[in-house]
Amino acid sequence: MASLIEELIDVLSQECEVYDNLYEVSNKKTEIIVKADIEELQRITEHEQNVIDDILVLEKRRQNIVSNIAVVLNQNAKTLTIADIVRIMEKQPEFQKPLSELHQRLRATVQKLQQTNVWNRELLENALEMTEFNINILQTAGQAPETANYDKGSYSGDLLGVATNQFDSKS
Repeated sequence: MASLIEELIDVLSQECEVYDNLYEVSNKKTEIIVKADIEELQRITEHEQNVIDDILVLEKRRQNIVSNIAVVLNQNAKTLTIADIVRIMEKQPEFQKPLSELHQRLRATVQKLQQTNVWNRELLENALEMTEFNINILQTAGQAPETANYDKGSYSGDLLGVATNQFDSKS
């Protein structure tokens, strides 16, 4: 059991580092969005995806370790959480303390990351709206204004809604 807990602590520590890295990338992304640097945005988004791939690998490793711990503890692997494991380790402070600290650190980083992602999404939506507005302005600027077209043949002398030869002068 101790080796499983040590593995879990190791994986959580790695996850914290990778999430911290992702948080830094997200903050850089905010700056790039504000600068409207499309090329740099594309590069940082690719880097962000690589970091997310690393997180997914660590997440899968963590889930496997938690499943193994659940088997040892005779718990349901689908419902066992890190917080549950921290509570179970209360009689082993050498494991409980680092596990609890890493769990809290990871939660705090994920919350900050979520807030940064909300800001980035709002910035991107605003940038998209501004781009659409500018496109509409450019499209309408290229069109000639619609005005009355006055030339020789445009006036026939007819009254609108009145047909010619409506009255017979011989009657």
